[in-house]
Amino acid sequence: MNFRPRLFATALLCVALLAGCTTSPRSSVVTDSARISAAVQPPSTPIPLPPLVPVYADGTEIAGVPVGGLSMAEAQTLLTTALPAPTTPILLVAGDVRQPIDPAAIRLRPDLNQLLAAAAPALGSGTPLKVPVQYSFDATALHAKLAEFAAASALSPTFTVITSTDVLSRSFAYLPGRAIDLDRSLEIVSSLLRRGQLTHPIYLTRWPTSEVPRVPPEQLTEQLEALVAEWDGVIGIYLYDLQTGTETAINARTVFAGTSTIKTAIMLYGYTKLASFTEDQWQQMRAMIIESDNLAANDILAAGVGGTNTESAFRGAEEMSDMLADLGLEYLYLYIPFESLDYIRLYNVKFRCGPKDPVGEPPYAETGCALRATPYAIGQLYRMIDECARGEGVLLEKFDLLSPERCQEMLDLLAENADTTRMVAGLPPNIRVEHKSGWIEHTQADTGIVRSPGGDYVLTVYVYKPLGDRWAWPDELLGGAIADVSRLVYTAYNPIRLDRLPQK
Repeated sequence: MNFRPRLFATALLCVALLAGCTTSPRSSVVTDSARISAAVQPPSTPIPLPPLVPVYADGTEIAGVPVGGLSMAEAQTLLTTALPAPTTPILLVAGDVRQPIDPAAIRLRPDLNQLLAAAAPALGSGTPLKVPVQYSFDATALHAKLAEFAAASALSPTFTVITSTDVLSRSFAYLPGRAIDLDRSLEIVSSLLRRGQLTHPIYLTRWPTSEVPRVPPEQLTEQLEALVAEWDGVIGIYLYDLQTGTETAINARTVFAGTSTIKTAIMLYGYTKLASFTEDQWQQMRAMIIESDNLAANDILAAGVGGTNTESAFRGAEEMSDMLADLGLEYLYLYIPFESLDYIRLYNVKFRCGPKDPVGEPPYAETGCALRATPYAIGQLYRMIDECARGEGVLLEKFDLLSPERCQEMLDLLAENADTTRMVAGLPPNIRVEHKSGWIEHTQADTGIVRSPGGDYVLTVYVYKPLGDRWAWPDELLGGAIADVSRLVYTAYNPIRLDRLPQK
């Protein structure tokens, strides 16, 4: 072992041995007084030896600093001077983004306690150690710096529009955004800093993000306007985001023939007038919404005024239209029952009628005068029913017979609509849609609420195409246009993920 007092202790031992070898003459006579004097002498006090201070074995290095022959205290003093806190910025790199971190900002410094603890086996030992450098830092401060770098280096998703050979068919798709994995990056950077790898840039990988983005409203509006511009006729669209309240309106105040989309209003009218339904009335309500049965709609109108005949249905239609006007829904009305033209001619019935075409805002469509709607007005109706189902809104304020439960019952009934050839045709399977569609010779429409993974929204679409010398347009043409709009809107909320952009 290496001890500084070794030579001194050896000398003391020799002196003690020499003293012990000296003897008194045998002839000496010890007197009684001498014995007594010796007996009362105090015992001799041993001389204390200096404490043994261990030192590091020769050849020991801590963080590259030789400490052989030094005590721990001496080594600590030396290391404090020899290993100052680093001042060179640490460079983080992700792609083309580079960001320095000031070591002082994360309190980066040599970890003397850990270094000395790692070198402890070399104290008082003949076996030297070489202890690599170790640093300590503020983990919370480092996490904050990495979070800043993650935000600065992140790449946003890239949107594109996929079109098919069909004129109007288009869908939104996206390349995922890319960002560093914050937790994994913290592990990597922490490990490098602890080991003192400070002079080289630290490269971090940006991985595809899992979040499904939503297309910005202005980009959706641009694509909807392009789609509408390609149509030989008039398309009216109203879109309302039920989470954000964002509206998108294209020809939303153009007046269209109301078609059977007005049956949602008839359903609401029935709920405001009847506290409960008889078995027959409930079957009529279901037939009207699910199968779009016109005569069942007339029965509900008649029941609203307490009657069962055609005359009662006329009164119910006018009363329902007044209800809609009182709700502020302009150009949304039905003044005569469905399929009542023969009755009007036979009995010369005078009926209420709106102003002659053209009405409302341009562009104009053929509407007639007794059954009209705008995408905006019918969209507000769905908003009101949805608010009512959530215990809010004007319907609960105005109508004592309504409740959140009854409004939810209306939405559930609309979700049973059997028409899958228009709005639903533009959606993936198993998406809940609370809607009512309608169709006549030159106009088709579908209106309702779509409950999608990326968000819930109200969508109303009316499509008009002049007949010319035709009797009617086929369903697949006008209904297909509605499906195309529905698909485009749905993919704005739920874009299709791509691994790479398609070749142009």
